[in-house]
Amino acid sequence: MKRAHRIGIALLAATIAACASSPPTLVALPVPSPREGHQGGGPSSGATILLRPVVLPGYLENYPVVIARSGNTLVVSNDTEWAEPLRDAVARALRAALSQRLGPSRVLIEGDGRIPEADLSVEFLALDPQSGALWLDARWTFSCTARKARGRADRTFLEIPLGDASPAGIAAATAEALGRFADVLAAQAPCEGPELVR
Repeated sequence: MKRAHRIGIALLAATIAACASSPPTLVALPVPSPREGHQGGGPSSGATILLRPVVLPGYLENYPVVIARSGNTLVVSNDTEWAEPLRDAVARALRAALSQRLGPSRVLIEGDGRIPEADLSVEFLALDPQSGALWLDARWTFSCTARKARGRADRTFLEIPLGDASPAGIAAATAEALGRFADVLAAQAPCEGPELVR
């Protein structure tokens, strides 16, 4: 009886260890597609822009994929994680989307040696699924490097319908939201005019 009990405990421990050691599925945030009818590589003239590190709510900065939110309650995927920290993925995807819309020569990479004519700072207040949609709520500021140049600041709110609440569906909707957000940012004309807008 004691031997059978020990074998049962050993089997249970092995099962728990096997479950604990199985790696999570990783999902990558795709690069947003160019808007319909737009081939990318926008105008090469205009202010050069440097996207500063983006700010996300703390609950989104880790690897678990938030698949639902109701008020202050978050639901995360048990077996799927982001392939990279979401803050890094969002910055990468937004930078790529801006490059598609403005042209790659206008969107600088930090450390490339060129001095930007505008810094773009973005704070996301929300970038998660709520009530059947992916919500994007972001405050943003274009700050111009020339003192007399005109900058711009605003807040953007977008809702992207969520057809699939799986981690892959969340990733696709997040990419679409970032693409539409890039459309909003690209439509602005930072650093033109005599005054900085505060």
